[in-house]
Amino acid sequence: MGLDIYFYASEKRGADKSRIPGSRYAEADSDGDIEVGYFRKVNALFKWVHDHIGAFENCEKVPVTEAHLRALQQDLLALTPENCQTRFPTTEGFFFGSTAYDEVYWADVEDVRRWLSGITETFDFEAESLCFVAWW
Repeated sequence: MGLDIYFYASEKRGADKSRIPGSRYAEADSDGDIEVGYFRKVNALFKWVHDHIGAFENCEKVPVTEAHLRALQQDLLALTPENCQTRFPTTEGFFFGSTAYDEVYWADVEDVRRWLSGITETFDFEAESLCFVAWW
């Protein structure tokens, strides 16, 4: 049990499918979604989405725009030990993991930064939709 965070991509209706990298959707689930990101117990990411995109329920699909990803990327690029408690704060929750600003927190930050770097370079927001899902 714990906080699992997923990012799913889906094809937009009528989109030019030749623009989508490879055969990404060959492995799509029954809803036509494909997992493009996963994080475990990164409760600061949960809080960031809640505070910057909006409140959500368990397992609710939350649409994520390119502007959202760019804003998150900017916040993480500007993150320091001095501002992390306000710019990318942790949050408590049942089985949400640690709220400490320790080496695990900074490793999670680096994982999210690395994912953002890749997804912002390869995701085609004209042909695909992106959503966030948290399961706790």
